[in-house]
Amino acid sequence: MSVYNYIVRNSRGESIKGTLDSDSRDSVASKLREMGYFIVNISEAKSDKKFTLTGKKISFSFFNRIKTRDLVIFTRQFSTLISSGMSLLESLVVLEKQTANVKFKEIISEIKIDVQSGHTLSEAMEKHRVFNDLFISLIRAGEAGGVLDRTMNDLADFLEQEDELAATIKSKTAYPKFVLAFSVVISFVMIVFLVPTFKGIYDELGAELPMITQIVMWIGDLFKKVYFYIILAVVAFGGKYLFGKFIRSNKGKHVMDKVKISMPKFGELFRKMALGRFSRHFGILLATGVPILNSLEIAKSVSGNIYIDEALEKIKISIREGESMSDPMAEMTIFPSMMVQMIGVGERTGTLDSISSKIADFYEKEVSNGVDMLVTILEPMMLLFVALFVGVILISMYLPMFNIYQAL
Repeated sequence: MSVYNYIVRNSRGESIKGTLDSDSRDSVASKLREMGYFIVNISEAKSDKKFTLTGKKISFSFFNRIKTRDLVIFTRQFSTLISSGMSLLESLVVLEKQTANVKFKEIISEIKIDVQSGHTLSEAMEKHRVFNDLFISLIRAGEAGGVLDRTMNDLADFLEQEDELAATIKSKTAYPKFVLAFSVVISFVMIVFLVPTFKGIYDELGAELPMITQIVMWIGDLFKKVYFYIILAVVAFGGKYLFGKFIRSNKGKHVMDKVKISMPKFGELFRKMALGRFSRHFGILLATGVPILNSLEIAKSVSGNIYIDEALEKIKISIREGESMSDPMAEMTIFPSMMVQMIGVGERTGTLDSISSKIADFYEKEVSNGVDMLVTILEPMMLLFVALFVGVILISMYLPMFNIYQAL
């Protein structure tokens, strides 16, 4: 498959530029003619960041990846353009021109072409992995209910909140990460460069080295061997592959999610994050007119915890059998009583969508406060770890000296 740039004109004589993936120039031309365009030019795209290996093109897309912030800006601008009265096609044309990310620009161009050829916006977006299931489901619901502008606005709000939360967590954990990295570098330098100088002195004095000193020196010698880094790389990449394969399996998901919610302090934080994510999605879906069973089906897949997903599946079955949502939820320990009571109030008052959003607000605030508390605890723990680690190295260096003094 190759990428082709094209320039065509529509029935009104307007010039349109875009890209298509295809096996040949002829197939691109055929597809464009089927879409009713007059072809001006078709050329194979050239990439500056590709090289050929055994006849295959490899693209370095890491430097051009689509970030959450790009998606937030796209959704907010899309909402604004549609709300101002612009058509879908006109909005996509404007967004394509304004988007700075080259990869995202290509995706918008492909969406625009699909919309021009008669596909709905949700169908066009569904082809691209950058838009998750919730995003597509909400767009489809907005199209069906004729409230696409409101749906896009709700989506933009939701994505901005998630982006802000991620940025908050990242900024608040920056210092502990720096301390950890600094301690690793300092320890490596001491073990590799400082400890060997003491080894020569102790060999001349004939000092008997304690076990802790022998271990530290053995580690220092190991760090100087090339094969150690080869083995370390193999173990790291192999372990990462096997671990990734395990956590993608059904058993692995159960094990990992059980560990997450069972961890002291962190477990409650993970559970609140999952419940907040579900509640936010569930509230948005209900607010856009998606039926409760469909909303549960979509929202349960984004909680990020398989135990919550399984509990929501049981709740969905109970609702289908005529029960309320809060009754089966009350029998499951994974849902806090506060959440169960609020869901019950929402069901009785017909405000389940707004109640779900309030639950999400509450848990998001709880997560933010929890992160603050854990970071406050984590910082001195990291400093203590650094002091302990460096202290062990210093003791291993000076302990033989004390033994020499005692012998004298």
